[in-house]
Amino acid sequence: PSRVTATAPAHSTVTVTLDGRSGTWPVRDGESLLDTVLRNRADAPYACKGGVCGTCRAFRVSGEVRMDRNFALEPEETDAGYVLACQSHPATDTVELDFDR
Repeated sequence: PSRVTATAPAHSTVTVTLDGRSGTWPVRDGESLLDTVLRNRADAPYACKGGVCGTCRAFRVSGEVRMDRNFALEPEETDAGYVLACQSHPATDTVELDFDR
């Protein structure tokens, strides 16, 4: 029998704190967490969307993410819980990010 392992939950949500305001939104299939935030908050910080500049750095408060690429964050930053929202995809049903930290 074949086993199919999903790389992401089917219906994930992301909760974001940005400039002191929070919101929770569904993440579309294949969408980065930054793209989810931008659909709902045009003021989300970003520049390159390629994992290079670090402008979209956010603190992962809860949940797990998978980052496609990371050319901007130092190991100390990722160890401390920071992620690049443009390269991050949910690996759990819920993810919470804080852009204000």
